[in-house]
Amino acid sequence: MLKIKASKPLPTVKWGDSDKLMTGDQVLAIGNPFGIGTTVTAGIVSARGRDLHSGPFDDFIQIDAPINHGNSGGPLVDVAGNVIGIDTAIFSPNGGSVGVGFAIPSNQAQKVVAKLMKGGNIEYGYLGVQIQPVTQDVASAIGLDHPGGALVAQVTDGSPAAKAGIETGDVITGFGGQEIKDPKDLSRAVADVPPGAKETLSVWRNGKAMQISADVGRNTEDAQTASNGEEGKPSAEQGLGVPSLGLGLTDLTPDIRQELNLADNQRGAVIERVNPDKAASAAGLQLGDVIVAVDRTPVKSARQANQAIAEAGKSGKKSVLLLVDRGDAQIFVAVPFAAG
Repeated sequence: MLKIKASKPLPTVKWGDSDKLMTGDQVLAIGNPFGIGTTVTAGIVSARGRDLHSGPFDDFIQIDAPINHGNSGGPLVDVAGNVIGIDTAIFSPNGGSVGVGFAIPSNQAQKVVAKLMKGGNIEYGYLGVQIQPVTQDVASAIGLDHPGGALVAQVTDGSPAAKAGIETGDVITGFGGQEIKDPKDLSRAVADVPPGAKETLSVWRNGKAMQISADVGRNTEDAQTASNGEEGKPSAEQGLGVPSLGLGLTDLTPDIRQELNLADNQRGAVIERVNPDKAASAAGLQLGDVIVAVDRTPVKSARQANQAIAEAGKSGKKSVLLLVDRGDAQIFVAVPFAAG
């Protein structure tokens, strides 16, 4: 953003409402490709909500209007001349335009510009949770009537989420009055809130909907992973199987801890076998994964995990929800039971 002292009023363009854009709408992309001078190209909106994996707030408009090097930062306008996006990126196997371009939606860019004009810098809100999508199997395992929301796989110690009482296994379905349909919705909603603001979260926990108030923190790059902090020694149970899911489980021995680089206080059941023809493999479980909870109940051994999975099957559930430690991350994996 530039501040200009002009001797006379300068021509301006108006912001448009990018939320009203639909696939097929006509657009014009304006820029200075290759430094040859101002150029206008025409096309349509090819898709909305594209994620280029450039950050947690990706929500790009995809267009087929040709964009080349030098177009970045130019306006994307609708047929009325309103700015509904900022030309940003292209997908190109050869460096030239192939009709796959991307623009930041104007409603997102307008918020950033307003913040820069007010304070000169951008501060994003921060909750301190690792989140993942709610699949149909996850929804079935936790009693939700349909997939949706952001499933909390881990809560960072000392974070705003931890202080507010957010727990691993919660599904965040609303934030500040806004419906949360997927993890991206939550990331964007939290980022838009200034640090220090208090917001209300709608949460699904243990089959019930509840409201939780949280003080939003400041987003930094040094957020630490939460540890489960359980104490005690591992049991002696080894080599238990869960044939219905296609899993072979074992306890955490000193050798396994060393091999997997696990902390001494890590508890759970290690996956030592995965049947490639069973549900566990299809759900993405891998050798070396450590199951630390079954249906949100912590397990300390292979026997506990096996028993908890068996009880979930006997209860009539269609799926069982496993909390898994994998490397430096914690994720939920819903595994369906075989029909019949």
